[in-house]
Amino acid sequence: MEVKCPTCSATFKVPDTVSVATCPYCGTTFHIHAGSEVQEEHFFFPPMKKDPAGLLLKFLSRQYGAPADITDARVLKKELHWVPVYFFYLHGKSRVKESVEEVEFIGIPAGSPFKTLLMNYPFPVRGKRFFDEAVVKKGKYYKPEMKGEEAEGIAHSRLESALRKEASEEGSSAEELELTVKFQGLVHYPLWEVHYGYSGKTFVNFVDGTDGRVIRGEYPLMGGARKKATLLGGGVIGVGVLLGLIASATLSSAWGAIGGLVAGVAGGAGIFMKGSVGKRTVSQVMKTDRGNVYFRAL
Repeated sequence: MEVKCPTCSATFKVPDTVSVATCPYCGTTFHIHAGSEVQEEHFFFPPMKKDPAGLLLKFLSRQYGAPADITDARVLKKELHWVPVYFFYLHGKSRVKESVEEVEFIGIPAGSPFKTLLMNYPFPVRGKRFFDEAVVKKGKYYKPEMKGEEAEGIAHSRLESALRKEASEEGSSAEELELTVKFQGLVHYPLWEVHYGYSGKTFVNFVDGTDGRVIRGEYPLMGGARKKATLLGGGVIGVGVLLGLIASATLSSAWGAIGGLVAGVAGGAGIFMKGSVGKRTVSQVMKTDRGNVYFRAL
């Protein structure tokens, strides 16, 4: 049957036998027949049944410069952590300009040593269940270190900043804003910590406990890959210098050579930085550095 969310008004289908549903668009959990929200505020995401270490090593084997036999690396540690996360549904718009509007579903880590790791993490909307203490005892459980009011303030500030930025880009006023920050519950989220050993070194990794996505993975960069990166970086710099000399000869000015050198160094530096390291950090999820110190652009 088709039901309508009391928060965002989205319609979606659910089995006829269920009495409680979670909106896949905003995360609201509500009673289907009464249309009222469930008062329960503590949830968890059920962990996957797949082996996180196997998924991790398979992902790493596809990365540039990874050892061919990395899938055979010895797993030293597998530990499940239950990280407390406050979930919010955000909706904001401008009273002045209709095109200025933001709708977002976010999770704000509230505790554990992994708060920074999961900052700006794209947590899923659907899949949460009512908290079950028996399930989470299978891993390491963390209590919230942050109050819900503080997390709500962070969510409110993030929504307001996004709207003001959007309004500024469209040349509109950011003074008259309507902000809705709706608490969706405290969710304990499963996170796998996986350590493996290779060539006498230990690598620390983190895997999403719900679907196996690698949040942060480490692997040794092989010597051949580092050599190729060094040669490629040097080639980029050389081409830049050559083009600069040609420009200088054509224009009878030294600025062409300087410009070519600067461009070559700028292009080659990124290649050197990625290829000169003995260990690389990669992710299936965090594609850009959005204030999270664990990640940089890949």
